[in-house]
Amino acid sequence: MALANWLTPVEPECDNDDSPAVEEILGRIEDVPPGTKKMFEVRDRKVLVINDEGRIYAINGLCSHYNFSLENGTYAKGRIRCPLHGACFNVRSGDIEDYPGFDSLHSYVVTVNDGNLIIKTTEKKLGSDRRIRHLPKMKQCNDRPVVIIGGGVATATFIEHSRLNGLITPILVISEESLPPYDRVLLSKKPAATGEDIRLRKDDAFYEERNVKFLLKTSVIAVNHKSREVSLSNGETVVYSKLIIATGGNVRKLQVPGSDLKNICYLRKVEEANIISNLHPGKHVVCVGSSFIGMEVASALAEKAASVTVISNTPEPLPVFGSDIGKGIRLKFEEKGVKFELAANVVALRGNDQGEVSKVILENGKELDVDLLVCGIGVTPATKFLEGSGIKLDNRGFIEVDEKFRTNISYIFAMGDVVTAPLPLWDIDSINIQHFQTAQAHGQHLGYTIVGKPQPGPIVPYFWTLFFFAFGLKFSGCNQGSTKEYTNGDPETGTFIRYFLKKDKVVAVAAGGPSSVASQFAEIFKKGIEVTLKDLKNSSDHTWGHLLL
Repeated sequence: MALANWLTPVEPECDNDDSPAVEEILGRIEDVPPGTKKMFEVRDRKVLVINDEGRIYAINGLCSHYNFSLENGTYAKGRIRCPLHGACFNVRSGDIEDYPGFDSLHSYVVTVNDGNLIIKTTEKKLGSDRRIRHLPKMKQCNDRPVVIIGGGVATATFIEHSRLNGLITPILVISEESLPPYDRVLLSKKPAATGEDIRLRKDDAFYEERNVKFLLKTSVIAVNHKSREVSLSNGETVVYSKLIIATGGNVRKLQVPGSDLKNICYLRKVEEANIISNLHPGKHVVCVGSSFIGMEVASALAEKAASVTVISNTPEPLPVFGSDIGKGIRLKFEEKGVKFELAANVVALRGNDQGEVSKVILENGKELDVDLLVCGIGVTPATKFLEGSGIKLDNRGFIEVDEKFRTNISYIFAMGDVVTAPLPLWDIDSINIQHFQTAQAHGQHLGYTIVGKPQPGPIVPYFWTLFFFAFGLKFSGCNQGSTKEYTNGDPETGTFIRYFLKKDKVVAVAAGGPSSVASQFAEIFKKGIEVTLKDLKNSSDHTWGHLLL
């Protein structure tokens, strides 16, 4: 068998890496036959070796998002995609190319000598499972800043990619948050986590080196595109060279009698998550809403609360996936002691003598005891401050942008949950998608187009939800306009694959259980590979990695 002796990764060496060289035998080449991959361990560091028909690649073996093993990830022509949440890495460079996550991985030189796989690296590179991509030296620039309104994950990703792509203009982020960007996904899954715990970049020097400043606990109240300035809640004005709006959404609040009582909580910021975490032990908790936020909060609080009840206004929770999938998830929750009120609506709340909520009144007359009420009933776009700005909004209040995230006003862009944008792979002219990974992809793409570079491939929506840190769902694609469903497995057991089809072609996939089909289809969609209803019916195992070889 002819083998390439080694392949040099394209990753630049760690900055100022004068640490001792490391050269060790990983194993035998027969341990990794062509077309396979295998995890090895070097000095307690997991290293994944991939044999791509004789080309040997080696990278860190854990995904930089949540440290999940890449050994069972989807490999396709130089890219490996995490089976958990779909983050994707270039195996030659280790660079992250698709989200979620931020950090890239180390790639390693591997040689084949007398049948032995030999890794050649340094102690510094073996000292961590991830790396921050190298930033070219910043040039001095005194232009008016690029102003970003909103400090979420789209903003964080834009900062990284725009700087990597050569943008030297100062960046000013104006945010209502008390911290620079953090992992908002964890608010509903791990509400006790502090802001410092979940910051995406924990070192302020990261932003200082990139000439990024933050104006925190501040909101924008008006935009004047003619003078290119924004008015702030503190009475000041800021001029911009280019403006990016990434304000996300505002929580939708209950509009029933008693909704002003104490101990009624909404979840958008880390401080609100911490309040919920501090209040819930030993209390009767009611979660209003059975979509992602309500269900994730219920699972996070169930262990320490006296009781947790979820109020769903649909016959089963998580209706977007189908009632049978929702039922399967509900049964698992009930096994954990969580109660449900299905097809129910809150019509009033009552309080005790201290002004704290104590009763939830349902439309059917039923009354529930409650000490802590958590509402997860959706969001509205945070665009009220744009009234009179001339920036075009749709009839729901979302900002309309084109494929380059440009608004109808010159020098003003928008991204993330606040926009409705084209989704070309699905022939959708404009759609609002409110998921972490998609917001990151928006930030990445705008980080290219703002400096005039072509975007790095099409956006493929991918999201996940996790309950009790034990089971959940993964979804890839876009099922808007789908006309048919095909299911493999049993949704009520939680182990299944559901395909959504349009014109007998798969346009989206939902999966529960250990299946990596959602991440496989993220790559299938990205590469424009067609999977039909006939293919689904002919598949014996519903694994699709062979389409990517």
